[in-house]
Amino acid sequence: MAIVLLSCWRKYRVNRSRPQLVPPGPTPLPVLGNVLSLDTARPWLTFNAWRSTYGDIIYARLPNKPILVVNSEEVAKDLFEERSSIYSDRTLTKHIASFASDFNVGFMPYGDRWRLHRRILHQAFRQVETPTYHAILLFSLLQDPSSYASHFRMSVATVLSKYKDDYIVHATTSYAELIEDALAPTAMTLMETFPFLLQLPSWFPGATFKRASVKCIRAGHDVKEIPFQYVKERMSTNDTGPCFVADAFNRMHLSQEDASIETAIKETASIAFTAASGTASFSCLPLTQTISTLLVFLLAMILNPEVQTKAHAEIDRVVGKYRLPDFNDRPALPYVEAILRETLRWYPVAPLGVPHATTTSDVYNGYFIPKGVAVFPNTWKKYSNPDEFKPERFLHEDGSLTSDTMALAFGWGRRICVGRHVAEASIWIAIVNFLAFFSAHKALDERGMEIPVTPKFSTGFAINPEIFPCCIVPRFPDASVKTLVHLTGLGSSVEITSKS
Repeated sequence: MAIVLLSCWRKYRVNRSRPQLVPPGPTPLPVLGNVLSLDTARPWLTFNAWRSTYGDIIYARLPNKPILVVNSEEVAKDLFEERSSIYSDRTLTKHIASFASDFNVGFMPYGDRWRLHRRILHQAFRQVETPTYHAILLFSLLQDPSSYASHFRMSVATVLSKYKDDYIVHATTSYAELIEDALAPTAMTLMETFPFLLQLPSWFPGATFKRASVKCIRAGHDVKEIPFQYVKERMSTNDTGPCFVADAFNRMHLSQEDASIETAIKETASIAFTAASGTASFSCLPLTQTISTLLVFLLAMILNPEVQTKAHAEIDRVVGKYRLPDFNDRPALPYVEAILRETLRWYPVAPLGVPHATTTSDVYNGYFIPKGVAVFPNTWKKYSNPDEFKPERFLHEDGSLTSDTMALAFGWGRRICVGRHVAEASIWIAIVNFLAFFSAHKALDERGMEIPVTPKFSTGFAINPEIFPCCIVPRFPDASVKTLVHLTGLGSSVEITSKS
């Protein structure tokens, strides 16, 4: 009996001393981990390259934390959806508060505060009608097509932005631009590797991160307080229409003095409005993704004219030329739907989103996954020939849609984008109305030759297409503002042809 007990004790000691089997991955260097082999500006490219060597689940190290890369949609579903209670935390960085981003629901740790913010946002987006900014977009493009990027931004901003005060808009836009630069992967990696950089006085030479932190904190205060106080003043005189803050107070049956939840409403409103400004793409809200996705769509159309031609033919056959498409037409326009899905897939605005984190340790397929590890979903290149824009990958041979709805564009599990349905509907109605009324082509130089277009994107948590030359023209010769007024429902419907 003593021998058996001794044997069991020895096995127990051996098992405890033997390192648990983590998933395969590149060998880390002392202290630095794998940071030197990582493209910190475009980490998804490195993760995709690692996949061919290490597989669908990869374990690596940054200087002071382990990371897990998920290179498979199947594994992502297993972890983020089937085991969502474990994989719904955040462990982005301890420096988030230094850049006034700790009130962003997308970065919050999993817990009661996150649940409250999420509930407020969910109620708001659930009740938002599908935005009709596409009419504004069509008018703007018809009158000044060369400023297409500004038109996308301004038209989408009208979905949540009810404010006309330039100072409010400026404060919000400034905040969004500051945090997008400050929280780029390269910056975060450097600060986590050398945390003393944030302890330097702002006057110290080279104290770039400290100065950025000071600017972000000031802008974060403004973006929370200025719009919120503006609405509260209007509410006190019963001089406010439907808006995020007033509606949140009314839904939750609060007075303006309920400070316990007022802060949550203030913070969620600031993030919602920042998203509407069109720059903070990683705020985990739908509107900024809409702007960038529409730019990707336009880029795809000028680079793939045959796709645009097929879409025009489908719209003309189903909708005709006497009106603009609406949501009732959506089931009968599978090719346009496939264009939407392919646009989301081709150049996703947030290839990695915001990394998840484990609340406890886990074992998956025999691999040990530690508590607190940052988990990156990297499933954007699951398709063959991923650099090719091919809507047909979402269609069966008979032209019907496949079951692949590109859900990965909006995240996973409990951290899925709260406004994904508004975002998807917004993008679809903008795309289909653009295709019904306009045609996009490469711009011509002074000799009448096409100007080559090479896709270029910004880097960071979110990637945005750089402005490219293009020519946007009405599909029909006599299209005019008057014609468009009729087609958008402001007058009797007429045909957009030379007969109209």
